[in-house]
Amino acid sequence: MSEEKTRLVIVASRGTADGLYPALILATTAVAQGREAAVYFTFGGMKLLTKQMAETIKPSIDLGVSKEQLEQLLAKGGMPSLLDMLKMAKQSGVKVYACSPTMNLFGLKKEDLVDVVDDIIGASTFLEIASDPKTLALFI
Repeated sequence: MSEEKTRLVIVASRGTADGLYPALILATTAVAQGREAAVYFTFGGMKLLTKQMAETIKPSIDLGVSKEQLEQLLAKGGMPSLLDMLKMAKQSGVKVYACSPTMNLFGLKKEDLVDVVDDIIGASTFLEIASDPKTLALFI
């Protein structure tokens, strides 16, 4: 019999609205269900953690809507902005991790990040967290 998954960890690597909303929705839902949850932001996903970058995040071409159209849909559906959703996730108990190799690649420093980041970690630390048998890891 397999162990129950009591923790969810998500890799958020896409810097688009339709890549980031699902990661935050799943993480906050996991916490609401009594699970631990963490999101590891890397590559394009780091846009959401970088000051003044959240406002530049657009939907992917695959979604087929403009940034303005998506904002209208989100407002109509009562969804918060990505930055507000990130803050809500943090307040609900979601752990927020920034990828140190991505930060090095783009010349980012801790001061460049929004204040919700719990830790800056590399791939080996992420893999330690994700390899726990009670952890479900998703790559979004």
